[in-house]
Amino acid sequence: MNNTPSMKFVVSYPQTNWDYAKFRLNRIIRGKDKSNDVFRGSPGGKIELFEHNGSLGGITSLGSFHPTKPFGMHYVAGEGLYFMTGLPCCEEGVAGDEHIARLNAKGEIDLEIRSPLLTQVRSLRRTENGLLVTASGVDALLEFDLSGNLIWSWWGTEHGFDQAYGGGTRVLDKTIDHRLKNYPGRLQTTHLNSAIVDPYDNSKILTILFYQGKVARIDRETLQHEIVITDLNGAHHIRPHSGGYMLSNSRKGEVLLFDKNFQRTGRVPGTNSLFPVKWVQDAIETPFNSHLIADCNTFCLRERDAAGKEKTINTKMPNRVFQIEPVAADFSLPSD
Repeated sequence: MNNTPSMKFVVSYPQTNWDYAKFRLNRIIRGKDKSNDVFRGSPGGKIELFEHNGSLGGITSLGSFHPTKPFGMHYVAGEGLYFMTGLPCCEEGVAGDEHIARLNAKGEIDLEIRSPLLTQVRSLRRTENGLLVTASGVDALLEFDLSGNLIWSWWGTEHGFDQAYGGGTRVLDKTIDHRLKNYPGRLQTTHLNSAIVDPYDNSKILTILFYQGKVARIDRETLQHEIVITDLNGAHHIRPHSGGYMLSNSRKGEVLLFDKNFQRTGRVPGTNSLFPVKWVQDAIETPFNSHLIADCNTFCLRERDAAGKEKTINTKMPNRVFQIEPVAADFSLPSD
């Protein structure tokens, strides 16, 4: 009998088109990496399934399928893989189709949720009552039930974050279809990109305020917030951790660990120290006393153990990882 531990996980690549890779590289080289430009071509997209055999770097691809521009994901046993997919609005008046989809155990899309508020959605997490998403385009946290009804929301512009990145006060009309509006980064006030129910207090929501370099803790009932983590640089993906919390401090090329009181307890290097443009997009804690890290700008997954040993797995250009998500041992992907 084989008792070697293993795990499966999926990785999302929102853009798999070489034209997008050229667009992004040109923006970085020209010093215009402020999300003012909008890519108008076909981005592609892929979700890839991997298996980890328990040894450092022992990762094998098991296949992939190709939804359009998948970003945030959440796997729920007995339900399936929830994920964001669809094109955003690329210019005023051109309808976007960002929506929530669920892939069940039979490889079928058995649920789709659409809303006029879903624009530039970056994260998605299953909650007790439904699905919590970060709609960066409108600087809002939105929670929907599984019938697509909006059941809870928090709008950054109503809670002290009304100054657009590019200057000026932002005022949002909640009654219009925001899928018809183009919201580049300069029009956003927070670019909140990750939110979870606090695993140690389910009356609170934690969210990353990208532009402010902070994590806010929001009371679900009163909607009041407190800042619990500061001094971040382009952070993404706040997650539970065995010691408290973890997040990816993207521009610093690192993963930061915090205790349950939001005091920093550790740092995991996530990229080559000599690489000039660092960007760690996501990381997860594995059952093997290691961390698996998405080192996007070198197009690889890095696994680093507690002793500092490291192995890398090439995701191959232009496959730039957005999220890593653990799944069950019996999870599989449909054939394209």
